[in-house]
Amino acid sequence: MKHEELGPAERIIQTVLAYSDHMVHNRPGMIVKDASSVVGVTWSPVTHREEGGQKIVYRLEKVGKKSVKKKVGVLQDHGQIKDDAGRIAGDYRPAGLFPEVVAWMYKQVAEVWRLDNEFSARWASYQFVQEHRDLKVVLAAFMLCQSRKGEPVLDGGKVAFHDEDYRDVGEAMMLLVRKDQKDLNPKLLLRIHDVLSLPLVAAQNRTLGFGKSGRNAFTGRWDKAVEKWLRYREENPRLLEGLVKAGFRTTVMDLAKRVGYKPHTPKFFEILRWKQVQAKDGRREIAIGQTVAKAESWEDLGEEAICERIMADKPGYKRIVGMVPKKVGLTRAIVAAAVEAGCFSVKDLIIASPTLEELGLMEVQEIRERWERAVRSAEDMRATNIAARVKSTETKEKLFEASDNALKKAALEVTKNIRTYVIVDISGSMQNAIEAAKGHIARFLQGFPPDRVHVAVFNTQGREIKVPHPSAAGVENAFRGIVASGGTDHGAGVRALAHHKPTGDEDALFLFVGDEQQNGTFEAAFKAAEIAPMAFGFVRVSGSEGMGLQAVQATAAALGVPCFLVDERTFADPYAIPRTIRALVAATPVGTPRTSTSRKSLAETILKTDILQKPAWA
Repeated sequence: MKHEELGPAERIIQTVLAYSDHMVHNRPGMIVKDASSVVGVTWSPVTHREEGGQKIVYRLEKVGKKSVKKKVGVLQDHGQIKDDAGRIAGDYRPAGLFPEVVAWMYKQVAEVWRLDNEFSARWASYQFVQEHRDLKVVLAAFMLCQSRKGEPVLDGGKVAFHDEDYRDVGEAMMLLVRKDQKDLNPKLLLRIHDVLSLPLVAAQNRTLGFGKSGRNAFTGRWDKAVEKWLRYREENPRLLEGLVKAGFRTTVMDLAKRVGYKPHTPKFFEILRWKQVQAKDGRREIAIGQTVAKAESWEDLGEEAICERIMADKPGYKRIVGMVPKKVGLTRAIVAAAVEAGCFSVKDLIIASPTLEELGLMEVQEIRERWERAVRSAEDMRATNIAARVKSTETKEKLFEASDNALKKAALEVTKNIRTYVIVDISGSMQNAIEAAKGHIARFLQGFPPDRVHVAVFNTQGREIKVPHPSAAGVENAFRGIVASGGTDHGAGVRALAHHKPTGDEDALFLFVGDEQQNGTFEAAFKAAEIAPMAFGFVRVSGSEGMGLQAVQATAAALGVPCFLVDERTFADPYAIPRTIRALVAATPVGTPRTSTSRKSLAETILKTDILQKPAWA
């Protein structure tokens, strides 16, 4: 990729990585227009109930720790929701893909592809081993359809060579299996097809010239890759059996139906317990009318028998939840047996915290010890959400500890050789936003080593504040007695931390929290402090007043360093924080030549990523 194209591509990737909303919502919702959102709309969860022959929609709003229903209006046949005055209040969306987000992400991938085809293929290859599942699905979908597909290139009427085949990258993303489970499971393979079938995405593919049909959605090599995926599992029955045991039976059947898969032997249907009937045109030849084994059922088992089955078979906890009959339910004995048999993964144990507490199993020493080990080794931040559903203060604290540990682990590697300066606006225009700023800082600080993080507040004067502990309590203590007042001079915040110089192998990352309400720029403060920043991060806090003079972004431009905007909503989503930290740091340049850090920018890392190759059997 040309140097002048690296910047735009990197900014696009950073925008995608920092975006906090989900591509898939597993519950009904509604959307309303929102000019502040990059996708143009905002999604919120809803429910509905029948009243007087009408479907009344209620938005679910968080009030403290509870969800409160607030009436929105009546659901119309075409999906619009009208309030009591007959005005359109929003559009209803069933559970599933969020089309606007999918289309926006697909468009960003297409923009990078326009800049450099090979770079987009390396981006997909790099992203495959990362955690962002939504982005992996979109990249795989795009690579399966883009137009570089290994066609012959002629010279004088003869084939001179074959063009690059980047559709192979999409196939590889579908077919490769990883021990760390960062590969695409059967549900994600189906999701790729769902993405490509969306009208908004199909329209983009037509505009890009992918495919020939002007009517049907183009799915590229998706069918071909699924055929290979199914054939490999048919020829390796244990893999197919493992998918059934893991709860993917119906998903595998859906994949087979989508591509019209024709297995070589009846064993495929036997493993899936899929009874075959003859098609009207008589085309089917295998296993017609053949009896298949009934699905395993625990309906006739009592509590003791279920516990014995769990100890003998050691099924996963999710499977246990699906198998236990309603008349029995998840009893104390059944859950205890599942823990003892090792049916809970680390994530499962953390997710099941409210159940363990409700059943009194937190009082059982062995179970408590296993749960605490899971907490200490947590790899993601879902514990923050789960903490709201438990009653014990001690359990809450442990779950928050799990969340903190996960964030620290996620950010440890990418924050090497970085000294971070957090500059917080406390001018008069921040009157309504100080509390929000404190919450953001508390969550963000936990991802950075305390000895390399410095915090200052400023209005027309700046002063350093000491955060005694990288937690909500520590930030609350540090900000005690601070109120919004006075004018705005970002340079005062920089000067307040000037005595904390980066060492020879460190870069300086500045994170500004505020509303940018300052005329002009403040690059002189950095020259006076003798600190050369590698990048700015900016969190615009809602609730602050003003027209947005963009002093932070203008100063970054004057200094010739990138300024990455961090969506405030990121901090409300505990899953997104590690990703945002990684994206913010990884997408910055290495820094000035004086630094000896070996850290590479995101673009450099992507450029050095080997393009994915399909497995040998494909």
